[in-house]
Amino acid sequence: MMIKWIFEPLMIHKKSIAAWTAFGIGLALLTGCGNSTPKDMVNPVPSAASSTAPAITTEETPAMSKEDNPFAAAGIDDPKAFIKMFEIAKTAVAIGDKEAVAELVLFPLRVNAETSREVTSKKEFIDQYDTIITDPVKAALAKQKVDELFVRDQGVMVGAGEIWFGASAEEPQVYGIIAINLAAAASQE
Repeated sequence: MMIKWIFEPLMIHKKSIAAWTAFGIGLALLTGCGNSTPKDMVNPVPSAASSTAPAITTEETPAMSKEDNPFAAAGIDDPKAFIKMFEIAKTAVAIGDKEAVAELVLFPLRVNAETSREVTSKKEFIDQYDTIITDPVKAALAKQKVDELFVRDQGVMVGAGEIWFGASAEEPQVYGIIAINLAAAASQE
């Protein structure tokens, strides 16, 4: 009887330890579920944005966590580099520097109006600049504040969709203009 009295509490204690261990392992597994790594994510930027445009790359500033990155939903890893590119684009468009704006385009550029078309080279973009970067497009970009940009998985939107910015698929990322919507620009006139 005395032996049972000595070992019985130990048996209960062993069951308790096993239960708590199982609970801890289960909790650890659940905590990791649903977290994806950048390798698991599909790049939301169209394959067209994988051009060699020499816009701003992520080598210039260290990447930030998603909590600190308001552009993460658009697949942009370096918000400081993106903001720098955005400000350069605003300035280049404001002063009408066609070559500088062309450097910030990720070709092929989608230009949407009554029909949709692609501009596939810097030369083609510069030749068509005045029909692509219209006054309403310029006005939308001039009025746009960085902290009021609309961000989603397809890119970063200016105004009512007149201009879309995005990131390339390659590493280091390149940021630039991926689409111009002339219909949105016309509706804002």
